[in-house]
Amino acid sequence: MIWPNKKRIAVMMAFDLDAETMWTTHGEGSRGHITDLSRGAYGPKQGVPRILDMLDTHGVRATFFIPGVIAERYPDVVREIGRRGHEIGFHGYLHEEFPDTTYEEEDATMSRCEKIIYDLTGQKIVGHRGPGGVIHDYSLKLLLEHGYIYSSNWRDSDGPFIHKIDGKEIPLVELPKDSIFDDTAYDFYTDSAPERYELKSPGEMFEIWKDEFDSLAVENRMINFVLHPQFVGRVSRVNMLSDLIGYMLSNGAWIDTNRDVAQYVLDHKTF
Repeated sequence: MIWPNKKRIAVMMAFDLDAETMWTTHGEGSRGHITDLSRGAYGPKQGVPRILDMLDTHGVRATFFIPGVIAERYPDVVREIGRRGHEIGFHGYLHEEFPDTTYEEEDATMSRCEKIIYDLTGQKIVGHRGPGGVIHDYSLKLLLEHGYIYSSNWRDSDGPFIHKIDGKEIPLVELPKDSIFDDTAYDFYTDSAPERYELKSPGEMFEIWKDEFDSLAVENRMINFVLHPQFVGRVSRVNMLSDLIGYMLSNGAWIDTNRDVAQYVLDHKTF
């Protein structure tokens, strides 16, 4: 890609505000685990305000993928995210990760979540990040029907690409993500479901992401982060994100929302 204003790379600071649904998705045991649920609540209660202030400091707009039930539970937080100019994308209602969800069920869930976000912020959702990365064989068709312009689900490219249906390009951009840009690969520790055992210092996370940024910028690629406020919203990690954003901005990054990057790709593509 040739990015705007001769920028070397596009970067999207994208936050998955799963909150309690990170735990309720994983069975009855987690639903009743009060302390794990409180870990989820840390995201909207402590992490998001800290993240929003940090983003304001840099004048950077981000994308927040928010399950509908979390928007209903924390309406003031969602309104504030929208008020500060950030995008909100689809991320399920209950953070559903069911591979057997029917077309009709997913259609209804998307419509339900779109209304929740519109009523709270006035935003029309135009992008999709499937909870748990779950995508269906009908998803591309459904995203088009809902007027979405991007998906952030595929993992097979270092840059954006245009989706196809039956071999024909459609006006739907893929903005790929990957675990290497997911904070839970580095700062998620729990011995209850979903079990994960990994903690790296903010300094180690910074160095990994800086190396990826430097390498991808040489090829004029992109980075789409997958950040969870209940983890990366800790003080030391928000400070690390601030340092990383400052480094990227000073080294040729265009940092913007998934929506605006997708629209740029569409505007520079002939169908």
